Amino acid sequence: MNAGIIGGGVFGLAAAIELRERGHDVTVFDQGKVPYENATSTDVAKGIRRTWYGDGGPYVELVERAAVRWRAWEQRTGESVYHKTGGMKIMRGFEPGSGMYENWRYLQGRGADVTIMTAKEGRERYPQFVIDDDEVCVLDDWAGYIESERAVAMMAGIAREDGVVVREESTVTAVEESTGGATIQVAEGETHEFDRVVVAGGVWSGRLVPEVGRNLLVTLREMMFIEVEEPEKFARGRFPVWSDDPDVNGWYGFPLLREGFVKVAIEGIGEIVDPDIDRAGSNEFRDEAMEYLRRRIPDWGRGRVVDVRACLYCATPDDHFIIDHAPGSERVIVATGGSGHGFKFGGALGGVIADVVDDVENPLGDWFRIGDRFEGLANQTRSVTESRGYALAQREG
Repeated sequence: MNAGIIGGGVFGLAAAIELRERGHDVTVFDQGKVPYENATSTDVAKGIRRTWYGDGGPYVELVERAAVRWRAWEQRTGESVYHKTGGMKIMRGFEPGSGMYENWRYLQGRGADVTIMTAKEGRERYPQFVIDDDEVCVLDDWAGYIESERAVAMMAGIAREDGVVVREESTVTAVEESTGGATIQVAEGETHEFDRVVVAGGVWSGRLVPEVGRNLLVTLREMMFIEVEEPEKFARGRFPVWSDDPDVNGWYGFPLLREGFVKVAIEGIGEIVDPDIDRAGSNEFRDEAMEYLRRRIPDWGRGRVVDVRACLYCATPDDHFIIDHAPGSERVIVATGGSGHGFKFGGALGGVIADVVDDVENPLGDWFRIGDRFEGLANQTRSVTESRGYALAQREG
């Protein structure tokens, strides 16, 4: 089979590597250099964890499989991009029936060793934090982070070494299905014929497959990088990947990174924007983040801000990925909708995507079929976004 893949991020490259391993001819098209600086996949660090809300559906299984593949890719290339640091969640509630409690029970059933700490125990373990007496800390030593930009470069190198053709700076303008295959048209006017096409264009996917784009929300969040006065206090091994109760705050951050700074960001629904928006961060986010950090991690709140940058989520109304045939199509497959948590699964997503391309049954992939998932949800999600005070914006890129 001759497969074309649109998008050289984590979804597209994972699919390319897997399809090539299965003996298919594969060409990847990306609008920029790979890693592309404006892609959601491109960033200094993204977390990898298995603590979820509820049992996690397929995600715990997928992330554990992904971890094995990330290690295998590291061994193959000699790169070091996946770091186990432990991951701590600071929770304001941890009682039977709550999402994190049920996830803890689910992980226990899988043999995972997840530690529940009182606020006092959390402060003793990580004195860098201010933890209130009514809070609970959930610590999984399995968790960590992936240096995402370096990881994408590593994946692209593996793909090329295995014979995948990677066409950089080739913006795809259209995908069309025919009786014999599917055609990719690029901005230069060229057309390329394939047996199957995978649209893994992240926030730009909706432009190529409008039927799916109606159920994608491109939302803006911001992140900030800080130099701290005593960096050794936040080094890997002494400081975890962490997050603050998403139901209340949604802040999260990373230990000292290779670049010499720490990263803090915030989760949740953000402003709906055009995919080509300028990625510069705002002073408003900087001020909000520093005010938060002065209370939660005082050393960070006294640090020097190196940069503030926007990133985009390609979100679905139910936060689950889309990995399925485009509606009404037999030869165009869509793999998108990372919803702010997709990167960590890169090591395992290739098999799920390739099974759709090859028409192979995969129970894990059933979660990501389109079906009737989005009936009534897209408009509902947009209404929630507007009610939280965010404008539906089309800012200039």
